Amino acid sequence: MKFEISPKDLFEYSVKNEIFILIDMRSPIEFKSFNIPEAINFPILNNEERKIVGTLFDNGEIDRAKSLSVKYAAAKLPTLFDNILELVKNYDHVILYCARGGYRSTVFFQFLRSLGVPVKKLVGGYKAYRKYIRENLEQLVSTKNFVVLHGKTGVGKTEILNRLKSSGLSILNLEELANHRGSSFGSLGLNAQPSQKQFESLLYNSLLKTSDLIFLEGESSRIGNILLPKYLLDKMYKGTNIVIEDTIENRVARIKRDYVNGTKEEINSALDNLSKYISEDRINSYKSHVENNDLEFVIKDLILNYYDSHYAINYSKDDLHLNNDELILENLQNFMQTL
Repeated sequence: MKFEISPKDLFEYSVKNEIFILIDMRSPIEFKSFNIPEAINFPILNNEERKIVGTLFDNGEIDRAKSLSVKYAAAKLPTLFDNILELVKNYDHVILYCARGGYRSTVFFQFLRSLGVPVKKLVGGYKAYRKYIRENLEQLVSTKNFVVLHGKTGVGKTEILNRLKSSGLSILNLEELANHRGSSFGSLGLNAQPSQKQFESLLYNSLLKTSDLIFLEGESSRIGNILLPKYLLDKMYKGTNIVIEDTIENRVARIKRDYVNGTKEEINSALDNLSKYISEDRINSYKSHVENNDLEFVIKDLILNYYDSHYAINYSKDDLHLNNDELILENLQNFMQTL
């Protein structure tokens, strides 16, 4: 059996539907910044310990740094060992990794292997994984065909994607991966966005699990702080377009339900972000309506007098236009038969 694996091996496990779990041995702060999707964090050094050891290494005190690392790690070994033993009972592959496949994963890997525990190690660690993503994401995108849902703000494109997914069709929800709904109000009620590295890892993982034909929402080049790769945008522009339409009443209700779930302070902050495009008097008027809980007025006025007029048209009148009504799923499935 092969116990030292490459990123390619890792993705082959996914394709074969083999059950595996990744153990990130880095510190919590490193793990939070970026990690391999679905990994769990078993840090061999915590944030403060890593900082102390790193300073010693930087100052040339190599032996002292190693000695202190052993001391810190030894205190965690019983708990780590028990946790790993539980995992190997439930997974085909338990895979350890650290930043570069160095001390933090190698020492623990060798310790476990010496005791007969069937763990594996990702050679090169996260750095090798990241290199694999950079070199292979574009090629994976090129194998897919996109059906792109267009439509003005609030017509329910994300809602339709979720219904398509529930019916068994492949979708790519870029806004979910970016943890941002787009527009100035796209971050309301959400946690921080992933890093660009983490987004690209999530994108690769998502594409790996889809069929060759994928539904997704038309996006601009940026979703919040995340930049979409040019090759992904190019592929979207070459896709099959479907234009979704809905009434202004439904659009207002949908935006209020799905978007405007932040505090009044967060909503007002998002309104301030529009001050370059909307007059101060209108911004203050909106804030007054927010204070009086009249969000419908704010949403409707922004749709009619800002968002609709700024909506970038990336489709033609010859593309299929569908109303977001009770027949939308049936109409999309019928359209699928023509592709």
